[in-house]
Formats: sequence, C-alpha cells, structure tokens
Amino acid sequence: MSRAKTLALMLFAVVLIAGGWKEFLSPGALHTSHADIGGDCDQCHLVFDGIPDENCLSCHEGIAALQGTGEGFHSSVADQGCIECHGDHSGPTASLTKEPASKSFAHSSTRFALDGAHANMDCATCHSEPLGKMEAVCNSCHEDPHSSALGQDCNVCHEAVAWKSDLKTVEAHALDMSGKHGKLLCEECHTQGNHLDLEVSCNDCHKDGHGGTTHACSDCHEVAAFKPAEFDHGPCTCAFPGKHQTVECLGCHEDFVFTDSPTECSGCHTDDRPHDDLGGCAQCHTATSWSENRFVHNEQSDFHIDGEHLSVSCSQCHEGGNFKGAPTTCESCHSSAVDKGGHGEFGGCADCHTTEAFTKSTFDHTTSGFELTGKHSKLNCHKCHGEEAPAAE
Repeated sequence: MSRAKTLALMLFAVVLIAGGWKEFLSPGALHTSHADIGGDCDQCHLVFDGIPDENCLSCHEGIAALQGTGEGFHSSVADQGCIECHGDHSGPTASLTKEPASKSFAHSSTRFALDGAHANMDCATCHSEPLGKMEAVCNSCHEDPHSSALGQDCNVCHEAVAWKSDLKTVEAHALDMSGKHGKLLCEECHTQGNHLDLEVSCNDCHKDGHGGTTHACSDCHEVAAFKPAEFDHGPCTCAFPGKHQTVECLGCHEDFVFTDSPTECSGCHTDDRPHDDLGGCAQCHTATSWSENRFVHNEQSDFHIDGEHLSVSCSQCHEGGNFKGAPTTCESCHSSAVDKGGHGEFGGCADCHTTEAFTKSTFDHTTSGFELTGKHSKLNCHKCHGEEAPAAE
C-alpha cells in the first residue's frame, strides 16, 4: 500500500473515532433555517433508513396542525412523503422545495388563492413566516391605511386584482345605496368597521321617530326617497276601506306615533259622534258610509218596530241624538197629530190602534160598558163620536 493511501486511511479513522463522520459524509451545506441542527443528523435522518415524516412534522407544527384538522394544501397530500417534494443540503439560500414540485404546485389548492398582483409574487416575498403563523387576511402582510377604522375585512371594499382601481362600487353594496346614500363617503357609515353585515337596518344610523313601531322602515319608505311614505294597509289588522285609504298618515297616527294606534271608530271619531255613547260605532255604521244605517232594530233592541216605522229615519224618532232616553209610547211622537185634528183624548193610542194599520181601530167596545150589536158594530167610530169627540165620562 502506498504511503498516500495509508495516510488517507489513518485520517478517515481519526474522523470516525472523533465522532464527526456524519458531518464528514454530508452531501452539502444545510439551509439557514436548519443551521441550528447542522451537527445533529439524527434530528432528521434514521441510519440507513431515510427521513420519516414524523421527524419533519415534529418541528413544522403548523403544518402538522393543519393536517390534523384537514385544512390547507398539505392535508390534500398527506399520503405523500415530505421528501418527495422537499430536500436540503443544497446550500444556505437554496429552495427547500424541489423544482418539479414548485412548478406543479397550484396555490388555488390552499386557503389563499393568488389573484391579480399576488399571482406574480415570489414565494419568499410572502412566506417569511412558517405556514402555521400565516393568516389569509390582507393586514397580515399589508399595513392598514385606515388604522382599523373600517374593520379588518379588506375584501368588503377591495379586490386583490387591483387594490385601488377595483374598489367596489356603490352598485356592489349588499345594501341599497340609491338616493342620498350613494353620495356618502365610506367612513361616514363604516367608522370603526360598523355596518359591514349583509343585513343593516335603517335604525342603525337613523333615529326612530315613530314611537317604537316594530315595522321595518322599508314597509313605508324607500331608500331612494324617504318621502312620500307609502304603506299598504291591506294586510294589516287595522285595514280600513273607503276614505280611510286616502287620509294622510298623520290623520290617524298623530305625531307619527304608530305603535298602539286605535283601531276602533271611537278612537278617532269621538268628537264626530252626534249622539250619546251607544257602544261600538260598527253596530250602526260602516267604514265606507257613515250615513248608511246597519242597525237592525228588532234584533239589537228590546223595542220592536213594524209597519211604516221600519222606513222611518233614526232622527225622526231619536231627535237630537237621544237614543237611550227615547220615548216608547205613540203619544210621545204623535201628540201633535192628535192635537191638530185627530180626535179627542181617548187614552193611549195602543188601546185602539196598531202600528201595522193605524186607520183601523182594534178597540173592543164591550170594555166600555156599551156593547155594539147589529148594524152598530159595523159603524165607523166617527159616526157616533164625531171628528173631535171628547172622551166619554
């Protein structure tokens, strides 16, 4: 054996004995991110048995956590070995991802698709932190020019395609921005990130001036023009027909108080009532015609009427709106007729007459002590008693 070979074997033996043989056999320098384990090959390698995934994931806890929850790109390739796509010992600044893997990688398979200007970014520009520490939000990389005054979700107003030129338009708002809303500046509504929900009520910005009604403002008002208000009373329980449909809102809802508005006629028309309180107006009147009388005298009162009394107007019997104290005898209404040429006073009209036929007497003459017989029984009262005969004594 030559002297050179002998010296080489001796040097190799010294390295082996000193324990640095693993470093001596290293194929190249480690990446700077692995520099702290450069002298400990067993941290990653098994002797003559490669690099198991468990050794990689014991350090890369962020990826391990995502695989545990089934999230992220690495969860979709969990059945592949880490070393199929990644390797080291190519130098301090070399990529840890093998070139074929880098070329075939689709960022859209991750939680953050690359759109617009992001599509041309170098990986290292964004991935300065381990994956587990990175968030799919704009301000994890970009400084917020609004100082968080408009909330954390930049996508509400901006697109990744072009940050300024593709600022979302008024038409893209989930809330109707017609009318004066379209002229407002973003910060006038969205200070401190307010009003970013898809459903925003008018009362979030505008004071309720209607007495706490539970109706949505949109039931009466339009965003494009708050006035005039238009409300369909049809489906409402207090719907009224006729002239009620054309009356101004304040005609029924004084001072814009809509809650607990009266639904009975007397709630609004107390001063219009021309008679004493008889209860609900609907007993006699309808909402379409105040003058139309729907009162059925023989069903709704204890004083039954018939004959010509059925066609008499209410006011003829109930003069001055007097209903509760209205007279119930014939003489109370017909006294003037008796005094002006009817006949003398013979007692109550009902003794001789009925409302069915006033001109035919029903008087039983036998009750007077003078029974009418023969032709006398067929004579008219006036034949014997004259036109204005006094009452018999």
